[in-house]
Amino acid sequence: MLLATLILPYGFSRVASPWRRVSIHSNRDAVYDGRPRPGHIRIASYNIAHGRGTVASNWDGGSHAERMARMAQMASLLRKIDADVVVLNEVDFDASWSHSTNQARFLADNANYPYRVEQRNLDFRILGWTWRFGNAVLSKYPISNAKAVSFPSYSWWETVLAGKKRGVVCDIETPERSVRVIGAHLSHRSELVRVRSAARLADVATASVLPTIVVGDLNSTPSGFPNSVSDFAGDNAIDVLDKSQYFRRSPEHPPIAASDFTFSSVEPRAIIDWILIPREWNFEEYTVEPSELSDHRPVYADVAPQ
Repeated sequence: MLLATLILPYGFSRVASPWRRVSIHSNRDAVYDGRPRPGHIRIASYNIAHGRGTVASNWDGGSHAERMARMAQMASLLRKIDADVVVLNEVDFDASWSHSTNQARFLADNANYPYRVEQRNLDFRILGWTWRFGNAVLSKYPISNAKAVSFPSYSWWETVLAGKKRGVVCDIETPERSVRVIGAHLSHRSELVRVRSAARLADVATASVLPTIVVGDLNSTPSGFPNSVSDFAGDNAIDVLDKSQYFRRSPEHPPIAASDFTFSSVEPRAIIDWILIPREWNFEEYTVEPSELSDHRPVYADVAPQ
């Protein structure tokens, strides 16, 4: 009975996880109350760190009331940023440490985003504890054709037992054009895995018939930037994306002020959260928001075709 109690919920959660991996949701009651932006799109990237704030452990984020108060502040911040599309990383969809809150749904509802995609990286259950989190895309415009982007595994057995980091690609129909958005959160443990994942991102983007924007915590900073690291061959993920010649990024040059860094929010030392746009597009505005609601700062940009 003990083995059944342990194994059956876990086994069912792992078997069912591929069918829950990506889902599209809409809330027609949400009202877009932002300003129109003819000719360009505002994109935001925000690793919300499971709503735990700036502490290191997911279990130390405070009581349910404290976490929800923090989530409410994040929703207020997203309303202030007023992006058309937001990519969220480290989002809980029913994790025990966040008191079984669907954080993507909460932020979409409270920041007035009618459409969202949820994509799960880890998805399993043992006894009464659930680990279920990944990436999300919030949009003011309809979303379609959402599917997971598979990245190389850090270890095969970890992928089988729990899951792995993936991305999500989806099409968004803005009033002026359709765009493809890839929300990604790359490995935090291996630059080699990040390099191989970046090559996968470049392949997906270059094969797309729609202009493709990569957004998220890529856990990598290019050569010449502070705290850049490389794999054994001297490559890093952002360099690989640069070499694809598909993307334009901001900043292009090493930052000169701590306010330009995206991580960490308390002790800023690196740029690892990125918005990468097609080379034929321009950055009209790029901002790193000084917030300590997460250990990452949110980043947003107004982008448009040349």
